Amino acid sequence: MTVSLLENSSEKINPKIESLEYDSRQIQENSIFFAVQGQVTDGHLYIDQAIKNGAVAIVSEQEMPPNFPQTWIKVSEIRSSMALLADRFYSSPSASMDLIGITGTNGKTTTAFLVNSILEQQGPSILLGTIHTQLGTHQLDSTRTTPEAIDMQKTLTQAFKAGCRKGVVEVSSHALFFRRTYRCHFPVAVFTNLSQDHLDFHPNLEEYFQSKCLLFNIDHNPGLRWAVLNGDDPFSARISLPPKVQKIKVGFSENCHICPITYQNSVEGTKTKLKVFDRELSLNSHLSGKHNLYNIMLAVAATTALEVPDNQICNGISKLTRVPGRFEKVDIGQPFTVIIDYAHTPQALQNVLELCHQISRGRVICVFGCGGERDSTKRPLMGNIAVQGSDLAIITSDNPRWENPQKIIQNIQSGIPSNSQNYEVIVDRRQAITRSLELAQPEDIVLIAGKGHEIYQETEGKKLPFDDREVVKENQ
Repeated sequence: MTVSLLENSSEKINPKIESLEYDSRQIQENSIFFAVQGQVTDGHLYIDQAIKNGAVAIVSEQEMPPNFPQTWIKVSEIRSSMALLADRFYSSPSASMDLIGITGTNGKTTTAFLVNSILEQQGPSILLGTIHTQLGTHQLDSTRTTPEAIDMQKTLTQAFKAGCRKGVVEVSSHALFFRRTYRCHFPVAVFTNLSQDHLDFHPNLEEYFQSKCLLFNIDHNPGLRWAVLNGDDPFSARISLPPKVQKIKVGFSENCHICPITYQNSVEGTKTKLKVFDRELSLNSHLSGKHNLYNIMLAVAATTALEVPDNQICNGISKLTRVPGRFEKVDIGQPFTVIIDYAHTPQALQNVLELCHQISRGRVICVFGCGGERDSTKRPLMGNIAVQGSDLAIITSDNPRWENPQKIIQNIQSGIPSNSQNYEVIVDRRQAITRSLELAQPEDIVLIAGKGHEIYQETEGKKLPFDDREVVKENQ
């Protein structure tokens, strides 16, 4: 596929473009290189290498250097320009598909897995999210929740050529802020909830929320037709919708379009009867907890908007047996329950601890830590929640990155009441998990929180192999 930069221009200043790249190492012959000023490095440092590798044009927010040998395109906002050109270069694949975009603090991944399971009952579906990109049986591990704009458009094009006409994308606040999904068409936009997270990046909760709102902005998302909102979350009421966009509210209030009439939770899953507009829908899910009932309702609402039949919605929800690292049971024949969960925000940890208490016949032992170089203000909150919400909490390391693990743990401890005696500190995560299993008695629940599906631990610039699930199995 090729595009021209300018019409009616000489070949010298109007080269044929065969690929778009923001990483100089990926440059091929006849590429455009986007010199993006990133958080870690500056793309302008790699312009010479990009040209050496075959770039014939550079896109930048800066002025062209004197005597520059190639085409230089100055733009006012490079990330929006990169997204817009990527959309056009790949012939706007999202405009030819029915995509569901999901944003919010918690529940994006589980809701996306539910939606994908439902859509797959109709035919090929594309899933892009935190854990992986999935196209049919083909899976590719994700490096970030939402791909960069060029990668997004390239993947959607591949999905369309493979026969996908529907799909679901997790849309993070970072992706919205950095315009990775700018001009991408999401006819259905879903808002799960909002609570404290990513305040290491966003200066405050309000700006974090405003980034989420971009998914419901017609300039950012020109294909928007339905907004699926968590009606029980106060931030939902503040989302301003363009004219003619239909709102679908889900929640526990009878005033919502979709709400539970009855529901039962157990360690085996959820049984519920939902009011869905003017009809009833009975569902069985392998997913447990009130928070997952919200995810189920959001998935029902999003796929109903795309006119997916009820029987396919029911089948899709019942066939999803697990979401990796989301309340995932690890059974090694022990007389107690071990749960791995990605909960790494205060609200998520509180939700999963409440669920553990609902289904446990014994104690709840919680192993958790907080990531380094991330929002430090949530650390004391999570310390308080863990101690208040479990019979025993073991504070340990998560992904310390370049931070001192002891310092992170001290931040966590600062939120724990001084008279609390139901917690231990074990810096080494492997030792902490082993200790929790040694302490567990029949009918207890051991919750290992924070890393979920991750199979590595980031420390001092290294990604070391580490999978909570495998560590549990080592103790068999």
